[in-house]
Amino acid sequence: MNAEHAVLGACLTDPKAYWRVADLLVADDFAAGAHRKLYALIRDRANASEPFDAVTIHEADAHLGNLALELASSEGWRHGNVRAYAQMVTQAAMTRRIHAAGAQIARLEGSDVLGQAQQLLGACLPRHAGEVKHIREYLRASVAELQRRVNAKEAITGLPTSLPALDEMLCGYQPGDLIVLAARPSVGKTAFAIQSLVNAARHGKRVLFFSLEMTGVKIADRIQAHIAQVNAAGMKRPAIFDDADFGALFNAAAEIADMPLYIDETPALTVEALCARARQIHATTGCDLIAIDYLTQMTPPGGPKLSTADALQIITRALKGLAKELNVPVILLSQLNRDGEGHRPTLKALRDSGAIEQDADVVIFLHRPDPNRRDRLVLIVEKQRDGETGDIWLDSNYRHQRFTAIDLPVDDQPSKPQGFGRFGQRKQQGGWNGYQD
Repeated sequence: MNAEHAVLGACLTDPKAYWRVADLLVADDFAAGAHRKLYALIRDRANASEPFDAVTIHEADAHLGNLALELASSEGWRHGNVRAYAQMVTQAAMTRRIHAAGAQIARLEGSDVLGQAQQLLGACLPRHAGEVKHIREYLRASVAELQRRVNAKEAITGLPTSLPALDEMLCGYQPGDLIVLAARPSVGKTAFAIQSLVNAARHGKRVLFFSLEMTGVKIADRIQAHIAQVNAAGMKRPAIFDDADFGALFNAAAEIADMPLYIDETPALTVEALCARARQIHATTGCDLIAIDYLTQMTPPGGPKLSTADALQIITRALKGLAKELNVPVILLSQLNRDGEGHRPTLKALRDSGAIEQDADVVIFLHRPDPNRRDRLVLIVEKQRDGETGDIWLDSNYRHQRFTAIDLPVDDQPSKPQGFGRFGQRKQQGGWNGYQD
């Protein structure tokens, strides 16, 4: 309570004090009801460019004015320490919210008690965080990170994607990026995502996979087929396996068991529950990469009154915020609408693409140019916020759940094939450009 007195007393006697804590405090952070009302009145008057000293507060509200006069004349605090006092208030508020959440958690029932509990705990976080800093603060961090990369002599700065050509274009999956991987149904976006996750886990990176569509067992089946290089169909019809296949599967299972790979198979998660679970894993076991399969399988926020476009905007913004907060890449799988069927997809082919296109740092399409050639795909980096875009031709081995970059044979190249370089990429002066149908 002393910290609350100090914050309010400082704000009432020095207008600058309020603006030093305005980004950190909200009225609900105060424990006493009168303190909440007084801070809210100070906030409203400050935002309206009206004075908010004890005298003008008294003129506006005599009851609160008496409290304001008392706090303004109290002693023991300093204006220069007002932000430290505010941090004490927010810490106490978070503690109260956790205690209240604990009581609510004790009464929870239903099929997703853990998810509900994580949402309640997520709501306990401080309402605001961060502060404005001079560019030199970020410059120090930038130079330090650059020096670390120079000393480490890393070929890429992010997480390896499993495709050298894609690593070259993206410098790996970058921390803090929201990466959208989109395709029409049955093209292979889940299989490609799994290949990326397995590759990261093999490099010792801790991976969290939210599989909203497929069960954890089916994901494990695909990973085993991928590593063992056996026919994935045999996981449902093992009669087609021979002794060598079973031996490869057992070896793959032993390798997978030691991977830092975590799967949440809960269907229809809300974005709040998903983010809460990700934060929990990040805080306990650590997490280097998150993948979500897939966007429209998430329960839309806001109920039926919210349009699909608005719901997707809330989801993508929350996931971008999660990537930035945890400083990890977040791969979000999405379907393309029918604009992306039969011809080269563009950003407008993303379902309700406005929010996805705006919030994504990287947008990758998997596209099958020739429906009669299931084994031939082109990976299109359609958007990269701070880098190149371009195409990579892939050989898709669905039997083994594997994708490999290839140089496209001359006979199979699209019109105007000149300029295709390594791995089928087409590079032109001024940047990377995709082929044209």
